[in-house]
Amino acid sequence: MSKPRAIVILTGAGISAESGLGTFRDPGGLWSRYDWRDLATPEGFARDPGFVLEFYNWRRERVRAARPNLAHRALARLAREGDAAVTLVTQNVDDLHERAGSPEVIHMHGTHLTARCAACGHRWPAPEVMAPADP
Repeated sequence: MSKPRAIVILTGAGISAESGLGTFRDPGGLWSRYDWRDLATPEGFARDPGFVLEFYNWRRERVRAARPNLAHRALARLAREGDAAVTLVTQNVDDLHERAGSPEVIHMHGTHLTARCAACGHRWPAPEVMAPADP
């Protein structure tokens, strides 16, 4: 069997759970405590922007405090030192793969560390604390 020239790796919540980041859908996960429609939809934001911003400020704080674990570091090493081109695709909204040293990461759901304007689509690094815009 010949060596692969390219490898695609898909990661999900389990890899970052080992770094202390709670999952969304597991029993006891965030969506068992919060209604996703209140936090992850434009309608939820329109109803209560303060609640949504408070939740994501808390999530960003948790992401920034988390550290890459052994699995993140092993995948980064494979990407840097392996013979095949590695594309890492993650469902996670943290930056632990990047902090572990993975050179190319595709985030299927974006990250908590990037803000995006709903009107024009412009993206920028999210500040530590986001507050509602003044009316």
